[in-house]
Amino acid sequence: MPLVGDPNPLSFALLGPLRVQRAATALELGAPRQRSVLVALLLRPDSVVTVDELVDDLWGDHPPGSPVVALRSYVSQLRKLLEPSRDTPTVLLSQAGGYRLAVAPDQIDLWRAKHLHELAGRCSAGQPDRARALLSEALSLWHGDPLAGLPGPFIDRERDRLAELRLTLLEERLAFDVTLPADNPSDYLPELEALAADHPFRERLQGLLIRALHHRGRTPEARAVYDALHARLVEHLGIEPGPELAALRGELTDPDQLPPTLPHFTGREHHVTDITRALTDHPGPGLRLVTVTGMAGVGKTALAVRAAHTLRPGFPDGRLHADLRGADLVPASASDILADFLTTLGVRPSAVPKDLPGRSALFRTASAGKRLLIVLDNARDDAQIQPLLPGSPDCAVIVTSRTVLYSVPSVLHVALDVFSQDEAIGLLDSVIGTARRSAQRTDAGLLVEACGRLPLAVRIAAALLAATPDQPIGDLVARLADDREGITALRTRDVAIEQVFELSYRLLEPPLATAFRMLSWIEPDIGLASAAAVLGLTEDRAEHLAEALVDQALLESIGAGRYRYHDLVRAFARRTSLRLDTAERTTAHRRLLALLLGAARTAFALAVPGDPVADVFGEPLPLPAAPRPVFADLAHARRWARAETPSAVALAAAVATGDPAAADELRPASELRSADELHSATELRSAIDLLIALSPLGLGAFGGRAEEAARLLVTAAVACGDRAAEGRSRFLLGTILLARARLDEAGVEARLAARACHDAADPAVLRQALNDLGLIAQAEGRHDEAITAFDEAAALARRLGHRSGEVASTANAALSRIRSGHAATAVETCHRLLAEPADGAADAAMAAYVHYVLGLAHQVLGRLEDAAAQLRCCIDRANPAGDLDRESAARSRLADVLRLLGRVDEAVHEAQRALGLATQGGRQRERALAHLVLAHAMTARGDHLDARTHEEQAHLLLSRLSAPESAAATTSLLTGLATADGALTASE
Repeated sequence: MPLVGDPNPLSFALLGPLRVQRAATALELGAPRQRSVLVALLLRPDSVVTVDELVDDLWGDHPPGSPVVALRSYVSQLRKLLEPSRDTPTVLLSQAGGYRLAVAPDQIDLWRAKHLHELAGRCSAGQPDRARALLSEALSLWHGDPLAGLPGPFIDRERDRLAELRLTLLEERLAFDVTLPADNPSDYLPELEALAADHPFRERLQGLLIRALHHRGRTPEARAVYDALHARLVEHLGIEPGPELAALRGELTDPDQLPPTLPHFTGREHHVTDITRALTDHPGPGLRLVTVTGMAGVGKTALAVRAAHTLRPGFPDGRLHADLRGADLVPASASDILADFLTTLGVRPSAVPKDLPGRSALFRTASAGKRLLIVLDNARDDAQIQPLLPGSPDCAVIVTSRTVLYSVPSVLHVALDVFSQDEAIGLLDSVIGTARRSAQRTDAGLLVEACGRLPLAVRIAAALLAATPDQPIGDLVARLADDREGITALRTRDVAIEQVFELSYRLLEPPLATAFRMLSWIEPDIGLASAAAVLGLTEDRAEHLAEALVDQALLESIGAGRYRYHDLVRAFARRTSLRLDTAERTTAHRRLLALLLGAARTAFALAVPGDPVADVFGEPLPLPAAPRPVFADLAHARRWARAETPSAVALAAAVATGDPAAADELRPASELRSADELHSATELRSAIDLLIALSPLGLGAFGGRAEEAARLLVTAAVACGDRAAEGRSRFLLGTILLARARLDEAGVEARLAARACHDAADPAVLRQALNDLGLIAQAEGRHDEAITAFDEAAALARRLGHRSGEVASTANAALSRIRSGHAATAVETCHRLLAEPADGAADAAMAAYVHYVLGLAHQVLGRLEDAAAQLRCCIDRANPAGDLDRESAARSRLADVLRLLGRVDEAVHEAQRALGLATQGGRQRERALAHLVLAHAMTARGDHLDARTHEEQAHLLLSRLSAPESAAATTSLLTGLATADGALTASE
């Protein structure tokens, strides 16, 4: 306010950059120190400030040479600005060894702000709205940093005091903002959060932020702010929060029934993120609900609880949890759970209705307008869940169940699977320590795989190891692999994996329980036709039961019409089957064997038309109602074989090993056998025939497993004293070893097979054994011996009327004649074979191979264009039949011919296609050949670096096949590959 009678009043602003106005005109105040003199006088309005005080205010302990002279100069300049008349000073007066600024406090914004602050304090109790308005008015006087840009120690001190004053005003105004109702209470929150962040130790500000968050329903965040403040005060200042803050912390309570997060929680972070996003970002009026389903022990509860803890901040009104015990014979009562929920939410026990509908309705009312998170764990079915759902869209629900919940309105469904290898190892590390696991890395990997990477199983195994720190991990692996112990080894004092599965099994209706046990004898996965055969049902009915087991999380669906068990679930199902009915295993194996052998006979006839199948394979066992597969063509048969060969190999191994609980080994054939023993011998021959029938349909792609099964079959046949079974099983083993380029071992088995087949009068298999002996001699460079074996095999095929076998062995002999320097004779033989009258599909199936051999003969004779033409004929015939190995070898040879013709880019292209086919087909020999030919083509094109890479790959693959003892041996073998036929499967 102006001085009385002053027509041109002065006003002063200190709450920001210094400003002085006369009426509406701003005055230029001069140099910074001159302005500091004015501020020193304004902060003591109408009071005498001595010269010494002013010198100290301006310069402190470091005044200039003549400070008084400088001060008088500043005062003189200020008088010229401030005095209305130069004759008689009335504003800036010299007095008693100093100066006095004769202005009223209300001319200075600082003093007006202090006055407004005092007024607000006087009316804060009775007029809080008025007090908030006065504080806001005071704060409006600030226009930036107080006294900005002015020098001097006094100014620095006063600047801090003014900043503190503004902060005090803000705190008091924000206190009213927090406690008084407002149209938009979130308006002040960003300002409060920023101030609290700038002043982390200011308890009043932190307390206001805590209270504001709590009032806005963000109680978990409020608790987090308090906890962070408490930690800062204790760590940095050594003090506890004051009593006001401590009391406020007590207000931050809400219902919280969540169990603690499982110790050593590992993996699943992407699932936690998905659940969190679904329950926080879901728009619309509907209930936010997520379902988590999966088999027993897969970690549904652990995931749900972890996600719930992550979601805490978004649900400040409480977190409710209930175990619905859906796997128990008597599940939890929804009515009892609702009673607990209602009392937890503050409903008096006497006010809780007695009936389920009444409790459900009251729960919806009690949860209306609240932000609750509800975890319903281990639900049995949809009906159990429905009464427990809140009515408010502000609430969220997580439901876990072993059963797929079709009618629950979920915004996200998580079908939980087993751990990845890394996740399982991570859990093991967290329990037993990385050092112990790393020191036994291989056994640790075997352990988590033996647990099927099922989280509960890995957790139990880790707990067992933690309890025995000196036990090698390999010991536990051995216990899990022991047929007598197996799944029962996964047991601690608190939990056993077998008991967890038992809870699910006991809830199955009798037909479903039977299907659960019977289907477990099919491995590694289950097709619908196999399921129908084993159950003795139609495919529709078998599919219905399989899908019901999927819904119960006891079986996994891996594609249309295909299923599989988790390894531990299969082990449990089999133990249960053997405990309840020892005949189930035998019945399942017989029915599956009947189905697969019948289908394999049909597929074999398509792959090798004209072969005397009836003489080679015995009649399949009787089959129940389920029909056998019908194949439209050879390609269809090959697709079936790729899908079912793993089951056939596993079944053959099971038949060979028999029932571990059965009697001692079978007696020699000379002794009298029981009907059951005779039936077992029939099954053994059928299992051998099954794998032989599959051998031209890609059995070699299952090398290691097929070899193991074949060795078991040989052992069983020898134990039975059955020479026919021994001959066929040794032939099968030799063929598998031959495909794996283990020539010495293959030769031993082929010779033993030929001798046994001769003794047993089994000419059809004898012919194939002779052909294999020729292939082995051919691969080892003994071409005359190979020609003799092939010619004998061809003659035997001719006597048997086996046209395709005769063509195969004759073409193989032609190939050996090429190697022994008689390529022209081989050309004549191939032309004769191609010119002979076609025997239907028999010659069509072998024509590709004959064209292949003819192409090689032309290449050796230098007729490169003719060679390329014949190799393309081979490709044209092999491709429609789906014969990947033949097509891959032909394309590799064609690539080499094109390279020799100078068509290098075409050669690279063909070699790359050959490599792709060989990789798809799974034959390492063809892959090695393709890599080598591609290396030669790339070298010709100048791509030396890539060429070297492919050459190294060829060496690596071949060393795995034949384990050469030196680099020279590897080079020799590679050279042989470059000229060999690469068609060791031509044994038909």
